[in-house]
This record gives sequence, structure tokens and C-alpha cells, in this order.
Amino acid sequence: MRRVSFACGVFVLAAVGLCTTAIRAQDPPEFLEHYRLLPRLSVLHEMGGIAGISRRYRLLGKYDFRHGLGWTAPASFDNAEIWGSAISDGPAAAYVIDVDQLLNLEGLKGEALPVGAPFDVYRFRGESRDGSSVQLFASVIGPWMYVRGGTWPPPNGADYFQYDVRMVARSRPFADFNGDGVVDAADYTLLRNSGDMSGTGSAASDDITAGAGYEEWKAQFGETVPDFAEVDAIVSAAAAGFGAAAAAPEPASLGLVLASGLLLLAGWRRRASR
Repeated sequence: MRRVSFACGVFVLAAVGLCTTAIRAQDPPEFLEHYRLLPRLSVLHEMGGIAGISRRYRLLGKYDFRHGLGWTAPASFDNAEIWGSAISDGPAAAYVIDVDQLLNLEGLKGEALPVGAPFDVYRFRGESRDGSSVQLFASVIGPWMYVRGGTWPPPNGADYFQYDVRMVARSRPFADFNGDGVVDAADYTLLRNSGDMSGTGSAASDDITAGAGYEEWKAQFGETVPDFAEVDAIVSAAAAGFGAAAAAPEPASLGLVLASGLLLLAGWRRRASR
């Protein structure tokens, strides 16, 4: 009887070990991607306060994006170094803000949303240091990421600033050396004249062109920055279907997202075939 009991115990332990190994093997993979901002399309709008301030900032910098696979997979911003400099038509004193601190980027909790779009959409939520609510939506289109959202003061809060942000970033070097939004012959001329065809020169580490050389220019020739106005329409539909406490989109909103996504995908295919 003891031998039987011992054998049963060994069998149970082995079965538990196999199950644990299988569960661990099924854990979804995690990815960490590095992004650099495209300053000309990255802006933060600061509003409010007793004085009724309305000020816009051009954003530059970099961050890491950590995420899993599949709907509802967790996501987060890591190692964010994003700065904003005030946009002014005339001479003005230099005014720089730390966007990571204002929005508490690294403290936000994100998740992939189950939307029927031809690209991934993530939602990030949390609170800033002053207790304001923060909600951002991020869309990943190939190597590009588009982030939009903002903050809302706590109920009955006074003298709080409110922030609205739009950011465009890329996970790989972009060989658009003249910053006009398209990789073309003009960029090759700048690259050739720089004498740095390998792309290992003096570009700042947060510059979207850092690391881009002749090989990147050749592979990306003809590539343009995506039309984020179309992406924004899809994100708006997704945001409408996901309230602060919603776990799933309303059927009508999900249908709108799916229809918009199909139209956008068709448009991209038509442009690619030209």
C-alpha cells in the first residue's frame, strides 16, 4: 500500500510539473520597441489655470513601448524622455516642459483594444501627479505610432491645467533627411553631401533620422508619413465605443470602427498600387 501511495504521489507531482511547464510555455511573449518622435507632427496643448493660459509646445524625444500580443494584452511606456518647447510666432523666453512628468507616461496602464481596424489600437489610463485623470489612445501602423489623448482635472478642481496631446513617432530610422515627409532624391542629395552614407554620424539619439544611411534610403525610397487624419477618425470611433469603465465596444461603435478600418486599408492599397 505504501508503494502504491508513493507511486501515486510521484505521478501527481510529475503531472503538476508538466501542467506548470505547459502554462508557462503558453505565456504570451512580450516585446520592447524603441520610438523617436517626429517633432513637426507632435504637439501638446496646455490650457486652463486661473489666468486662462493657452500655450502649445512642439515635442521631441524618445520612449520605449512594451506590449504583448492579442486583444487586452498589457502595454506600457518605458524610459520616456519627451520634452516640449513653447511654439511662438514672435520672440519669447525659452520655456521647456517635461511631458513624461506632466502626463505620468511611465505610470499609465495600457491594454490592446479589440477593434476591427487594420492596425493595433491601445488605451492607456491613469492619473498625473496633481490627481488629474489621463487617457491616451495609441495606434501602431507598421513602424509608426500615433498617440492622442489628454488630461481632465479632478471633480470640482480649481486652478488646474488641462493637456491635449498628439504625438507621431517611429520605431526605426526614417531616411527623410530634409523633413518634408517623403523619402526621395532630395534626401539622397543631403545624405551624399553629408559624407556619412552609413548613417553612423552625428545625428542626435532622439532624432528620427538617427541611424539612417544609404541602405535605409534605398529601402524606404518613395515612403511617406501616413495620413494620420484618417487614423484619427478610426481612433475617435474606438474612443467613442470604449468609455472609462467599458470592457467592450458597443455594437454600433465597433461596426463604425470596422467599416472605417476597411475603407482606410483600401485607400492604402490603392496608393501603394500607384
